Amino acid sequence: MNKRQIGASAYQYALILILLAALAISGGRDFLFQKDKSEVIVDLKNIQEIYPTASSFTLNRQGAFDVYGSNGNKIGTALLSSHYSEQFGYGGSVPLLIGLDDNLTITKIILLPNNETSDYIEAIYDDEFIGKWQGVRLEDAMQLEVDIVSGATHTSKAVIAGVRQTASALIKSDASLITETNLWTSIKDVLFLSLMVLSIVMAYIKGKAKYRTIYLFLVLLIMGLILNKALSAQLLHGWLLDGFSWRANWQSSVVFLLAISISFIGKYKFYCNYLCPMGALQELTNKFTPFKKRKLPTRFKGISAREIYLTLIAGTLLLGFTPELSYLEPFTFFSFRIVGIGLIIFGLMVIILSLFFSKPWCAVCPTGCLLDSISYQKAKKIES
Repeated sequence: MNKRQIGASAYQYALILILLAALAISGGRDFLFQKDKSEVIVDLKNIQEIYPTASSFTLNRQGAFDVYGSNGNKIGTALLSSHYSEQFGYGGSVPLLIGLDDNLTITKIILLPNNETSDYIEAIYDDEFIGKWQGVRLEDAMQLEVDIVSGATHTSKAVIAGVRQTASALIKSDASLITETNLWTSIKDVLFLSLMVLSIVMAYIKGKAKYRTIYLFLVLLIMGLILNKALSAQLLHGWLLDGFSWRANWQSSVVFLLAISISFIGKYKFYCNYLCPMGALQELTNKFTPFKKRKLPTRFKGISAREIYLTLIAGTLLLGFTPELSYLEPFTFFSFRIVGIGLIIFGLMVIILSLFFSKPWCAVCPTGCLLDSISYQKAKKIES
């Protein structure tokens, strides 16, 4: 009879345990116990510290505040750092309110109520520290070097991390989400939901293979170029440490839930084969390459390269390092307007290898390895 079993080896189970231990150590007490998070309240007075002429504001679906003047026109945007990251100083959480103009340039940053001492806060507000971000574009804020304030080390580190992680979350998810119109936002939502339905149809309805090339183009266009949505080790690591950011990242959350749930009910590697933009790009390159494709050799004594790769990531976390995981995977390649030349070269290398090998990145992808380890697959027929 046919049975269904968890599709993972003993090595993969051990790897999951290593990852959980790594996350527990890197996350510390906040991973093991419930964080004491009180909701950060933003009022008009806070907004007016950045936009003195503001008369009202609303929270949009991406977790940013749209700010309006007395005539009802939008005059700017404010980001609450705790919507995208949670940074702690000496006395606890240090939430920031970051003002942006229509060109995604920082106009002003203020600290919201916190438990830091007044001396720390006074040092932070010096022009040589918090003032250095004024006039800096959001993508440049991720790399801007700002010196730690002597005597207020914990607080200044929390501010620096809050600005960088908020900027990173916004830029990497979608560089236009602050200034885009409600119409474009709605169009993207419709495209996303339509693709989710189409993916399920392609996975379960027979006779759709002849349309797969068109479907892959849609995945590349919508998931890659328009939405920049791809599951990654960086994204999963952030979720495990800080939880799901539903407002800012609901589409990625839906993709993750579909990837796990559909894999558990019979479609092994559903995400990798149907929703990953990098997988679609490689498969399309494979379809049109004039060269004979070969399988990339990736196994050594029964262990795959991607399992080794994922183990190295877990090892760095166990040792207390927090590597920039986005540099270890090429998925930010689709945000080519803002990513550095290194990640662009990374993505181009995957395309070039796809001319000669069958889906080369999939053979080493740590995210694919993790998803394979926690999904079900059909077992071979077992005689009863």
